[in-house]
Amino acid sequence: MRLEFSGAPEIAAPPEQVWQRLLDHEFVASVAPGVESVEAVDDRHFKVVSAFGVGSVKLRFRLDVELTDVRPPRRLKLAARGKAPGSAVDVTTDLEIEPVAPNRSRLKWSATSEVRGTVASVGARLLTGTAKKLTETFWQQFADRVARPSP
Repeated sequence: MRLEFSGAPEIAAPPEQVWQRLLDHEFVASVAPGVESVEAVDDRHFKVVSAFGVGSVKLRFRLDVELTDVRPPRRLKLAARGKAPGSAVDVTTDLEIEPVAPNRSRLKWSATSEVRGTVASVGARLLTGTAKKLTETFWQQFADRVARPSP
């Protein structure tokens, strides 16, 4: 099952700050729903464990994440491939940061996911709705957290 989502939240932070947060795997993991752990292999590769549930199906995915086409401080691509018992997922996300006003940015993102196995069998509408909500919520929370002053 193929899923596609996109958005472009405005962030009350300059592009350089948004870029730094995108590259901070611990910050990104702290915002991402269901992430249990993230381990940096190097500055472009990560191992992630994330729990995901749709209806009565709850799975724990082990993901390999790679940052590619990195063009500081404006754009990058993120690819994630993972498996859970009886299911698999491939995700590609394109990210672009553009300045919109002094100390404000827009984070344009588009994500495509291929979901196979048990999690895909729960029904297109349920899976699509859950995945859409989780994805949009993640990017909005990312935008909100980036805009907050550091403690």
